[in-house]
Amino acid sequence: MQHSKYLTNYYLCYAVILSSVIISGCGANKPAANAAGEPPAALVKLQRVETSTVENSTEFVGTLEAKQRVSLKPQISGRIVQVTVAQGNFVKQGTPIIQLRPERSRASVDAAIASVNSQRATLENASAQVRASEAEIKQRTAEIKRYQADIINRNSDVELANINYKRSEELAKAGAVARQNLDERRAQRNSAIAAREAAIQSLASAQSALQQAQSQWRGAVALVKQNESQLKRAQAETAVQVEDLSYNRVVAPVSGVVGDVPVRIGDLVNVGDSVTSIIQNDELDLRIPVPTNLSGQLRRGLPVALIDPNSGTQISRGSVNFIAPQVSSGDQAVLTKARFPNNDQKLRDGQYVRARIIWSQGAGVKVPAVAVSRIGAQDFVFVAESETKNGKSQMVARQKPVKLGVMQGQDYQLVSGIQPGENLIVSGIQSLTNGAPIRPAATQTASSQ
Repeated sequence: MQHSKYLTNYYLCYAVILSSVIISGCGANKPAANAAGEPPAALVKLQRVETSTVENSTEFVGTLEAKQRVSLKPQISGRIVQVTVAQGNFVKQGTPIIQLRPERSRASVDAAIASVNSQRATLENASAQVRASEAEIKQRTAEIKRYQADIINRNSDVELANINYKRSEELAKAGAVARQNLDERRAQRNSAIAAREAAIQSLASAQSALQQAQSQWRGAVALVKQNESQLKRAQAETAVQVEDLSYNRVVAPVSGVVGDVPVRIGDLVNVGDSVTSIIQNDELDLRIPVPTNLSGQLRRGLPVALIDPNSGTQISRGSVNFIAPQVSSGDQAVLTKARFPNNDQKLRDGQYVRARIIWSQGAGVKVPAVAVSRIGAQDFVFVAESETKNGKSQMVARQKPVKLGVMQGQDYQLVSGIQPGENLIVSGIQSLTNGAPIRPAATQTASSQ
């Protein structure tokens, strides 16, 4: 019993000694108080609050979209024999990207071209026959006209010979002329009749030749039409074969930057397989669903700032270029698009960003985010004020409640709480209390963002 009492007293003494050591050790790291027992002044940085440009804006989030993005897919199955560009390269419209094996289609194209050439030659021969028939028709028509004129003359000769013969016959009966004269007139009449018959036969022969030439012309014209039809069919077949051959190449349908190329030489690709993409990212669009309660402020040309979601800094500035004429029934928002230039290629298709539509700009006050502390739902800042204590002037931290607006860069817009000209404490606010003495390291001027 006495031994237990001794142990209890021993442990109590040990605890008292240990507590004294711990307290003295903790107190060794505290700054020494001044002669009046007051804590030392905390070293802080000050920033003078001044009026600057503030924005009335609303922040949204979204993903950037390229102005045009085309997925390239072959229209025939085949094995890749050549990849002519590398990913990331800029290509113009029509540039070959992928070459597939072309041997089977090449033979078909050559055969189709040969057929077109053969049909073209046949058509030319038929056209030459038409031209020859037309020339012969023209010639026979001229001969017919000449023979018809000759027959008219021969009829006149026959008529005159008949008149002369009858006159001689009457004179011979009256004994006024010799019988020989009558015989001569008879011979002249017979000769004129024979010449007329010959002219009639020549006319008939010319007419028959004309009919034959016309028949040949009609046959040649029909052959030309047939050959023209065959040539068109051959040309159409050739166009199909050439188009099929062109499918062996995958070309850029638009100008842009080549995306990822997951295929390699020797790979077998099928119809519809994606081999790469072409992205036009010199300009990028951001789709912004604006709530209907803000839609009345929308207008084309409103500035829109892109904000890096990690650093909060502005990375680009564009403007509203599209406002949908209707409200989306699902989220009761108006689809709005903003376009951003990307000449330096720093933005990427599919990049996640924060965007701020700037409704208006004007004069106001901004407070650095590092100067703001929050207790519950109330925001506070510390400002440096001068006060006299024990007849001695000193700087103290004065805690003031503030009402803040939206973030603009690294600053909050100030609605109320402090005024321009006050010195805002921007460092060490975690260890400050209201009325704590401070020692300013420097005073800065708030800069416009």
